[in-house]
Amino acid sequence: MNHSAKSLLRVFSVACATWLATGAMAQTTTESLTAEATAIKASAIPLETFLRRPEFQDMSLSPNGDFLAAVSPFKGRGNLVVIDLAQRSRRLLTSFETTDVANFYWVNNKRICMRVADGQDVTGNFSYRGTFCINTDGTEFADFTRIDKKSSTDQGRAILFNPVRAVGPDSVEYIISMPARSSRSNDLYRFNTITGRYTLLTFNSPGDVERWILDRNQVPRIAVTSEPRQGNETFTRIGIWHRESADAKWEKLYENRQTWGVTVGDAISPIAFDYDNTTVYMASNIGRDKMAIFKYDTKTKKFGELVFEHPLIDLTGGLLFSNEKKKLVGIRYSAEMPATKWLDPELETLQKQIDAAIPGNVNNIGVVEEKSKRLLMISASPTNPGQYFLYDNEGKSIEPLVKRREWLPPSSMPERKFIKYKARDGMEIPAWVTIPKGTSGKNLPLVLHIHGGPQVRNYYGIQWQGRTPIAQFLASRGYVVLEPEPRGSTGFGRKHYESSYKQWGLAMQDDLTDGALHLVKEGLVDKNRMCLYGGSYGGYASLQGVVREPDLWKCTAPVVAVTDLFLLQQVQHSDIAERGDNSLDTEFTVAVGDSKRDEAQFTKTSPARNVDKINIPVLLSMGSDDRRVPIIHGNDFVKKMQAAGRGNLVEYVVYNGEGHGFNKDANVLDHFGRLERFLAKNIGDESQKRLVASK
Repeated sequence: MNHSAKSLLRVFSVACATWLATGAMAQTTTESLTAEATAIKASAIPLETFLRRPEFQDMSLSPNGDFLAAVSPFKGRGNLVVIDLAQRSRRLLTSFETTDVANFYWVNNKRICMRVADGQDVTGNFSYRGTFCINTDGTEFADFTRIDKKSSTDQGRAILFNPVRAVGPDSVEYIISMPARSSRSNDLYRFNTITGRYTLLTFNSPGDVERWILDRNQVPRIAVTSEPRQGNETFTRIGIWHRESADAKWEKLYENRQTWGVTVGDAISPIAFDYDNTTVYMASNIGRDKMAIFKYDTKTKKFGELVFEHPLIDLTGGLLFSNEKKKLVGIRYSAEMPATKWLDPELETLQKQIDAAIPGNVNNIGVVEEKSKRLLMISASPTNPGQYFLYDNEGKSIEPLVKRREWLPPSSMPERKFIKYKARDGMEIPAWVTIPKGTSGKNLPLVLHIHGGPQVRNYYGIQWQGRTPIAQFLASRGYVVLEPEPRGSTGFGRKHYESSYKQWGLAMQDDLTDGALHLVKEGLVDKNRMCLYGGSYGGYASLQGVVREPDLWKCTAPVVAVTDLFLLQQVQHSDIAERGDNSLDTEFTVAVGDSKRDEAQFTKTSPARNVDKINIPVLLSMGSDDRRVPIIHGNDFVKKMQAAGRGNLVEYVVYNGEGHGFNKDANVLDHFGRLERFLAKNIGDESQKRLVASK
């Protein structure tokens, strides 16, 4: 692209690709709102419209730029569609009715593999159910799901492989990772996506491998291991192993410590080899609070140049390489808003040109190579659900394709902004606030939306990915939505996470309360109209908030909620307990506590054991088949509320067939319909109550 950065972009192609929005794959169950409806009030947009699946999700360009693939709704599920850019036609490749295409990848220019799942849980994790491959013309469909059965009557579980790297643009093979030789250790295989035959690439393995890193010659050179705890060690040991060649011996470079799935203390995390096959890009927080990206010399075993750091977040990936220039050219990350740090001047100039052509949005471009025909871009903002564009590398023009949710006009969508506030002990808490449009911006009702985990990062400046745009929906109904990342969340440095040890229901809870009170102090929120809402850990905190501050909240709506910390550690039919790795008696005691040694604290911070403090309306929703937080949590809580004479405060809903999150369209619609009515009744003003009553 020597001359692409020197020439200004041409005006948009006038031929907007309306062919993508028509044909056999078009949604027929819900009528689209047209682009002319931009003046519509967000509050008037029906619930069904807000919850409608995106028309195109996770769109991806084939290696040669001739085809587009995307996940599109069909029969109430996300299915795979492919678009021939030369013919301007599309083909439905799958018709799954009980699962969704969760993610997919190009094997070569004409073959795609995908993993399917029954939706996502409340923490964003997929429950994978199968792996399939298919050609773009619909031929040679293959099911590569392996089922591990414990008995003849057991339905078993799917053993799924993870994609690692394509072999080449003309090969039907792909390098994959899967635990075929041992359930405790992943190996790498060269996998034929048509025949299903595979060749082991890591016969010589250090064992207990979680992930592998290949060098530029596709040789497995780094292994990250998760080593069994010895006795009652409270930390898992994460080994970083390296070898000089395929025949060399493995050498341990470093050992991290991990608790409850999160690396703690000084740590390193290998990302990728540079083109010299000696330098590794490594994330590290040694001697610092947040992970930054460094160069690491595998021969001298020493860190070199600091490549990139950010004052707000940990950096652990997002590297963009140019195969033509044989160098790292950019780093993609998401702090207050998504961004790319371009290390290549030509790509930085191109980014500026595209930003000037499509102002007001975050324009996510990839690496343009000299031989690239086209480049797929996604352009979005906090108010714009996003539109796909094609950048023509030869003509230096941009062609608009489709909008992901054209029925949600950006001019009507609520505003979203990043804030930081101080908790009562001085710790700064990052958060995002979504503010209803067309309101006074003063003394509004608040929904405090609490994420699950809690050891995840769940909120971003642009929050349109996923099944349901929760913050935008709630804000459209007139509620300020606060989405904080309290201590215990990951991605904001070691202090932010490690200060959460044994603070469930205590300092972690105060972080949430202090965020709400900060918005009250700012004049944005009415202190007398605040409600809690969240799933999993967020469901726990939605109940514990009432226990800790019984006079502050007017309602709470926990989802798939932990209600009793004793049950969380002791119930043996949860998927955590069934792993058999003893983590509930070791790592759990560091992050959360121990039901025996910390009995008094667990009693104080278990909502089901403090129902006498809960005197406000509760909308509790659970999944009948939840294996992360079994339904005993909901049943036990409701029984105790009834025994205390408070059963009339609880609306208890159990969704049959759902797990740790709700994915069936009918259940999603029912849940958010109940939530809308619940909020209007308890913290809504008269106009909000009338709006709900009119539906």
